[in-house]
Amino acid sequence: MADNREILIQRLRARLGAILEPSIANAILHEITKELTDFEVSERCTDLVVPDGANEKILKRYCACLRLDGKSEQTIYQYHRSCVRLSECISKPFTEMGVYDIRYFLAMEKERGISNSTLENTRANLSAFFQWLTIEDVIQKNPCLNIKPIKCHEEERKPFSDIEIDAIRGACKNIRERVLVEILLASGIRVSEFIALDLTDINTETGSVHVRHGKGDKERTTYLTPVAIRYYKQYLSERREINAAAFTNRYGERMTPGGVRSVLKSIGKRANVDDVHPHRFRRTFASGLAARGMDIQEVRKLLGHTNINTTMVYVHTDDSAVQMSYRKYAV
Repeated sequence: MADNREILIQRLRARLGAILEPSIANAILHEITKELTDFEVSERCTDLVVPDGANEKILKRYCACLRLDGKSEQTIYQYHRSCVRLSECISKPFTEMGVYDIRYFLAMEKERGISNSTLENTRANLSAFFQWLTIEDVIQKNPCLNIKPIKCHEEERKPFSDIEIDAIRGACKNIRERVLVEILLASGIRVSEFIALDLTDINTETGSVHVRHGKGDKERTTYLTPVAIRYYKQYLSERREINAAAFTNRYGERMTPGGVRSVLKSIGKRANVDDVHPHRFRRTFASGLAARGMDIQEVRKLLGHTNINTTMVYVHTDDSAVQMSYRKYAV
């Protein structure tokens, strides 16, 4: 039977040879070969060893605790998804997983072609999960503690330009699409908050919007512009569905996050504008208010952020605006 150490060396030779100069690859393999002399190498067992559903039971407890902590269903879904993918990749109980299991899983995720930012989110989700297991005295130590955060290049997420907004508005083919665009632009609400709005949450006299199901189930008030109110009133006058939901799809049912994204994607395609999605409207809302002089703390309150640093991520400052401010304030 072939020595597993030799099999490992051959695999490493093929991988390193594809990305390094031959001399460098051979030098690395030489050192690895010397170190492996003192070790026995066994092949990972991929047989299913969690027949009793132990991982599923732990995940149910974890998700229940997240709900008690006020986490949104979307956040819980992301945590749950990361843990399920780990369990599918590493066929052993969570309580027996170590740092090398986590590293192997993250390496496999990277090979799927996901971005470093997504991989870092997965790492953070798993670290939070194993930290919870530690706090609950289910395990002794968080296996993610020695895995450093994954560095990722932060792409600049720009708001829509005025030209893009005009194109998006012009591409709307009916009142349902137009009111969707105007409400998102005027209120800065999340897509989950938008679909949860009821008719009673929007006051067309005062222009206020009562957000009852914000992130972490927090409530807040945001507002609509006169333009958004006008289109909303027109939408209500033409609507025939009997439904408590403020916004419905063409079948008369409350809209879903996927439905909203699909409509916006179609509008963006017709408008020839890239990346037309709900969160970009939220970013445009925040950047526009800040550019027109609103205090950043007030912007934070409208967005429903707890931390001002989160708000700052949303606010895009154009280079020309920075230059104008410099000319104004510089001595």
